[in-house]
Amino acid sequence: MSLLLITAYVIRPQIERSAADTAQTIRNLQLSLRQMDPYQQLLFTEALRGDDEPGPLLSEAAPDEAGGLRSWFTAYFLQILSEEHGIADPDVLIDREGRVWVRLVTEDQPYWLSVRTLPATDPVVGVLLASAVALLASLAGGITLQRKVARPLKRLEDAVGLMSSPSYIYENAIQSPREIAAVSGALKDMSHRLQTAEADRALMLAGVSHDLRTPLTRLRLSLAMMKNADPDLVSGAERNVIRIETMLRQFLDFARGFEVEETRAVPLRPLLAQAIESSDRPDAVALDAPTDHVVWVRDAALLRAVENLLTNALRYGKSPVSVSARTDGGDLLIEVRDSGPGISPGEAPDLMRPFARGDIARGGEGTGLGLAIVDQVARTHGGNLEFVQAERAFTVRLRIPQRIKA
Repeated sequence: MSLLLITAYVIRPQIERSAADTAQTIRNLQLSLRQMDPYQQLLFTEALRGDDEPGPLLSEAAPDEAGGLRSWFTAYFLQILSEEHGIADPDVLIDREGRVWVRLVTEDQPYWLSVRTLPATDPVVGVLLASAVALLASLAGGITLQRKVARPLKRLEDAVGLMSSPSYIYENAIQSPREIAAVSGALKDMSHRLQTAEADRALMLAGVSHDLRTPLTRLRLSLAMMKNADPDLVSGAERNVIRIETMLRQFLDFARGFEVEETRAVPLRPLLAQAIESSDRPDAVALDAPTDHVVWVRDAALLRAVENLLTNALRYGKSPVSVSARTDGGDLLIEVRDSGPGISPGEAPDLMRPFARGDIARGGEGTGLGLAIVDQVARTHGGNLEFVQAERAFTVRLRIPQRIKA
């Protein structure tokens, strides 16, 4: 773009002015020669030949080194001479030194007249050289800028990506440039605040779990020791205790999250079978999964997610209920299917929010955290939760990107 602008607004006007000056000089010399008698022409031409200063030159023959290859600059100069000033080939030649030769015809003999009006070097070449130098300078500046700014930014980006791990502590190691160092310092402070908040949360959850489970255990023991109480009353109290324990477990699972658990190799079918055995009606659930597949997952988190999906299918869906697993490219797909109406895909985002409950579950014993925990498990694995509604079946699909060993 710079080359085009320089050519249009600097070089071309200079060429046009040079062509106009050359044409005017040639006309003046031609008019002078025609107004002289032969003797005066002879004296005038001898004076031109003997002048060592740069200026007009006169010769009876055309220069030997003229008429060769022409640059864009020279071609445009000759075009202006021809189109605007009427001086055209074959009466115009340019030699290697940049002199313009024009043939003049007098009464005695023709002369070749030259006036240096073109520069000795092509200005376009100079502009190209200057552009090349500017390009190299820009590259050098860009590399310097990349080293000074881009690398600290990349380190900052990597640190932000690692901060999703609760155990990661960011240490400020960026000192320049000043603006990035300031962001890095703020990130360090935030990292320490998050670590403090995470430690406080873990301590609080441990205290809540201990303080609530202890009286619940004593309550169950007391119920078991009641001899003459109404059996229906004792049975209802035991169901309420179980319900409170289930709700407490759901709350604690959601509050803790599953990021701390390490990913490891786990046999797939036994894991799903364990989830089925933990459900309310294990005999009502069919299992379809490979017997020899080992998957890389957070097994406790995945077990809890499948248990929650089975609880929803058995509680709110219709039989038959099945659990299946298969691979799709690099993803593990676990599907829990029932024959109930399910939920529409549009309702799914709302029901995955904490404490959100569908119309069919309102007034039940759930906590509103079942699907929220499943979604949390999926996102912890880098996957997602999908809902497929068919005419006589509803499927919840848990997609987990990972590698599977056969």
